[in-house]
Formats: sequence, structure tokens, C-alpha cells
Amino acid sequence: MRRSLALFATLAFAASCLTSAEAGAQGIAVGRARPVTVDDDGESYGPPRGTLRGTFGVPVAERLLESGSAEGRLRGVQRLGAIGTPEAIDALTSAFEQSSILTRDGRTRLEGVRILAKHADREAVRPLLVRELTEGGPEARAASHGGLARGAAALALARSHDKKALSALLGAVLQGGPGREAAQAALVVHPPASVAPLLEGRRRIEPALCVLLGELGDVRAIPRLRQALNDVDPAHRAAAALALARLGDGSAGEAARTWVKSDDVKQKRAGAEVLARLGAVGAAEAIGALLAAGPTRLDGVRLALVAPSPALVKPLVAALEALDLDDREQVIAAIGRAGGPEAATALLAALGKPEHATAAAFALARMPGKEARAALERALGSTSAKKGAPRRLITRAALVRALVLGEEPRGLGDVLAAMANEKEPADRAVSVFGRVATGRTSVRDALDAACPDKKPCDVALVAAAARASLARAASGEGDGPAELARVFGARASKGDAPSAIEIAAGVALLADPSGAGLSASLLARWAEGESPLAPLAARALPSRDDEAIRGRIKRLLAGTDPVIRAHTALGLALDPEPDATSLLASAYRFEEDPTVRRAVVRALSVRREKVRVATLELARDLDPDDQVRALARAALTKTGRALLPATSVPGGPVAWVSLVANAPSALVSIQGRAARLVRSDGVVVPVVADPDGVLLVPGLPDGPAALTLAPEAVPGDALAP
Repeated sequence: MRRSLALFATLAFAASCLTSAEAGAQGIAVGRARPVTVDDDGESYGPPRGTLRGTFGVPVAERLLESGSAEGRLRGVQRLGAIGTPEAIDALTSAFEQSSILTRDGRTRLEGVRILAKHADREAVRPLLVRELTEGGPEARAASHGGLARGAAALALARSHDKKALSALLGAVLQGGPGREAAQAALVVHPPASVAPLLEGRRRIEPALCVLLGELGDVRAIPRLRQALNDVDPAHRAAAALALARLGDGSAGEAARTWVKSDDVKQKRAGAEVLARLGAVGAAEAIGALLAAGPTRLDGVRLALVAPSPALVKPLVAALEALDLDDREQVIAAIGRAGGPEAATALLAALGKPEHATAAAFALARMPGKEARAALERALGSTSAKKGAPRRLITRAALVRALVLGEEPRGLGDVLAAMANEKEPADRAVSVFGRVATGRTSVRDALDAACPDKKPCDVALVAAAARASLARAASGEGDGPAELARVFGARASKGDAPSAIEIAAGVALLADPSGAGLSASLLARWAEGESPLAPLAARALPSRDDEAIRGRIKRLLAGTDPVIRAHTALGLALDPEPDATSLLASAYRFEEDPTVRRAVVRALSVRREKVRVATLELARDLDPDDQVRALARAALTKTGRALLPATSVPGGPVAWVSLVANAPSALVSIQGRAARLVRSDGVVVPVVADPDGVLLVPGLPDGPAALTLAPEAVPGDALAP
């Protein structure tokens, strides 16, 4: 019994010691002073002693919200979100309603909206999200991250499927302003279960609501839209007719045929668009009437691209010379899209006019049908295409057709072989590109010829082979951009900026994102420069992550160029350090550029750390960009798709860029000029133009691309080695 009592006393003493140690660690008064936290401005915000709630609960977060520093206030918002209790959410809501300091800070406001989005069905939270969507106040609208916060608020309201939230979203659509686009996009993402609440109590349907109904695609709106065709206001009638056309309902066709005969320009335009959207009889005639009149000519061109028809060739040709030079390329593209023998004849004639030649050649290259192919074959065999710029133009058009449509015009091989022996550097460059892209010559053999032993490389030939290698990678046959690594690595410079030969061979980094063979210090210098190779160097650098490199990676991830930020994020997908996922999560949180957020999500799709899930779910649920949400959904599937961009895309478009000098004295600046082509998926292709200033870049994904020339001519851009 005495031994038992002694053992109990010993355990009780140990327990009391442990309790005192824990209490001391938590800052509760146990006979010693509790540390006080000080923010960046020297302001203390420690909780009162003696209460566990005062140390860890809502009061600490509330005092953080009153901090003199933005980071302290942001921590307060995040702490309330992490607590997540009704008391914490009420405290956060109250703080945003009462504090103008919080609403002026874009990052804090965005973080608050994202937290409150999970509670959008609460009566106290909904008004704040509605205010963020529709008003935001002048200070909030002027602050950064406003678009992200507005989009997140709209998506949260739409996802709640609450009747009051739906009413607020509809009000934003009808009110207009910055909230209209966000509200309409959110309703399309999370459509209401029925269109009845959108139409309830409305005698007439406003044009903005017609647009929304057309976007929603709910055929239950058709009866009310048909009634709106009888509205006294022409604008209301036109909006209803267009919405019906979007829904595939042809009941507006008869009215549209009447409108196209009207003298009213708006009515005529609306009627033609309805017929074009429906693909109805009389659409071509209506578009032709728009093309014939000055005030509606550009509308006619736009609709001719939407609803192509061989019947539009003549009115398009007639409108060509009446438009400004900048608009004529769209007309020529519309002629090519119209198709048929007349279109091929018109484009063949346009090849003889220098101001139309490139656009006409590109249109012929992409125009389906045997007529266009026959036209290119005639052009290849014509006397005017026996040498010089005309021959290069037709040859490039034939190559584009072969790569995009898989139809190689007869005679192309003979022309490429003849151009290989010409003295003109541009001719030889076109020949190398064509022979490699069509598989007549391997990338390796082309590089052997461009870089003979003990002699400098011919930059123009290396650049042509490099761009053509993207076509070989897309086809899955033969060698591809990886072959450029031997030129790239063997001739890597020691300077801060890459030379022209290195930029030309830079497509090797598309095939090898880690940049094997290049030192970390060289990649860092290139990534921090302004050359077209900087983005791919920034993507390769994280694969070498260590204590010495981490600081430079962080600076690139926070830099001013969104293209560099995006590529650094893509590189973090292959970073060997596990905390790279935390870097990506932090980069996503307040990134305003959607292309960078897409890159972050792509990189997170490859990472396997669990911390990635929260960011992917945030992107899936509240990101205002459609592509970001789609990528995040794909990354969160059970199989976990890896979404890193491909080196090149099979059957993808070919970019055709012609650099034009502003004056004869500026010709040197476009000859062999370096540039970066940003693909629609955000990946950069470093390129060097042919000696005549023309670029063909195959294997691109669908979507818009952007070309940025190097700030100035790169050393080594000369026509000869």
C-alpha cells in the first residue's frame, strides 16, 4: 500500500509539472512573463494573459485586423478563415463592413472574399459578396486584385443557388458596369435549375437578359424570347432574335428577312447576323448587302468569317480596295474561307500585288478544296515564281498547306531541291525548313550541313532547321528539337546574354525542360536577361534548386514579366525540393495574370504533395478564368492528369509572320531578327527569322499567339556565319 501511494504521488507530481510546462508554452500566467508579438510597425497585439481563448481564438485575429501593417491584417483575415466557426465568420464579416482599411487593400479583400465564399448562403455574408460584385466602392475598385475578388464573389453567389443571390446576379447583369461580365460568366458556370426566376414578373425582356439567356443555352427560355420578338423597341426585338438564333430556334428568321430590307442600319445589321447564325436561306445576300455599304462593311467582313459561302467571294473582292490596309487581311482571309473556284482565282490574282501577297498566299495555303491546291501548283510552276521573293512566297504557302492540311502540291520537292543550291541565304533557309519539315532531310543531317567541322555555324540554316524540327516532333516521326541540344550545348557562350545561334537552338529546351548540359549559373543569367531565351531558361532553372538558387527562383516568380513568372512556375513542376509546391501555392494566391495562374495549375498537376489540393480546389471553384478552372478540374480527377504543355502539337496551326521594315535603312534590323513566340498555352518558342525577315513556326496549339521581337539585334544575327 505504501508503494502504491508513493507511485501515485510521483505520477501526480509529474502531471502537474507537465501541465505547468504546457501552460508556460501557451503564454498563460504561470509565474513568468509571456512573450508579446510585435508587427512590422512595432505595434504589439498580444492577447491578455490568463485566457486560452485570448491566446488562440477570435480576439487575437481581431487585433491582427487592426494592425498597422498590411501583412498583419492579412494574417488576421487568414486566421479567422482557419478558425472557421460561426463566431469567426461573423467577426470577419463585421470587420469588412466597418473597416475601410481592409477594403482598400486588394490582397486582404481578395482573401476575405475567398473565405466568405464558402459561406455565401448565410444572411450576413451574402450582402458583402453582392457589394463586392456590384459596387466595391471607388477605393476598392481602384485597388489591385479587384477582378479576382469580383469574379470569386460572383462564382460563390451563383454556386449557392440561393434565390436572393440569383436576384443579385441578375441585377448585376442588367445594371451593367464591371459586375455584368463577372455575373454573366458565373451564371453560365453555375446555371440556375430553372430560367423561371430570371423571367418572373417581367413584362419585357431587356437586351442584356436576352444575351444571358442565349449564353445559358436553356431551351425553356424560347417561348418568352419568341414573345419578345413583338416588342415595340427594335433593340429588344433584335436581342431576342439573336438569343433565339443562339438557341438554334429559327422562329426569328422571317423577321430577320424583313429587317435586312430596312433602311435602318441597326436593323439591317441585326437581321443579317440572325440569318448568318442560323445558316438560313438569304444569309449570303444579307451579308453581301452589308459589304456593299460603307457604314456596315466591317460588319459584313465579320459575318463573312462566321458564315462563309462561295456566294460572298464577289462582294468581298469588291469591298477589298474600299477598306483600310489594316482591314484588308481579314477580307482576304474571308475569301479563302468562302472557298470555291472563284475564291482560288481571286487569291491567285492577289498574289501579284505586294500589299496583298502574303495574306493571299496564307489564305490559299489553308483553303480547303482541290481548287486552292491547283492554284498553288500553277503558281509554283509559273515564270514569276522561278526565283527570288515570289518563289519563296509560293514555296512557303505550299509548305503550310502540306503541314496543316496534309496536301503537298506537286512540284514542291523540286523547288526545295533547287533552292538548296542558291547563293541567296533566304532561299537556302526556306529549303532547309521545307526539307526538314516534310521529312526529306533529318534534323541531324541539316545541322551537320549548317555546322561543318571547324567552321562557324550558319545561323540562318540552324534557325530554319530548329523551327522545322517542331513539325517533326508533332508528327512523331524522326528526330525533333532534342537534336538541337548538341549545337546548343557545344556552342553555349559564357556571356550574360545568349547569342543568335543559342537562341536559334533554344527549341532544344522545349524537348528538355531541365536544360541538361547547361550550368545553373548560365541558366540563371539568361533567365534574368531580356533575350527570347529567358523564359525557357527560367523554366529550366528550378530543376537545379538548392540554397544558392532558391533566392533567384523566388525573384523570377515575383518579377514584372508575366511570361517569365509563368515559365518559372512551370519549372517548379520538376523542382526536386518538396517545398516547391508551397512556392506554387503562394504564387497562385495573389497572381492577377491568368496565364501565370494557368501555369501554376499545370505545375501543381505534376506535384504529388498533399498541400497542392487546397490551391487546386480554390482554382477550380473561384478562379474567374475559364481555362484555369478547367485545368484545375482535370488535375483533381482521381487519375490526376499531368497537364504540362507538349513540345509541339500534331496537326496544329502554322504561324506565318512577315517582318516589314519601316524604311529601307531599317532592313538590317529585320534580317535574321530574334523573337519569342508565346503560344496559346503560354509556352515560349524562341525563334530567329529567315534572312528576309519571314518566320514559319509549325506545331502550335490552337488559339491566339503573340510575337515579341528581341529589344535589339542580337550579336551574330548577320546573314552569313
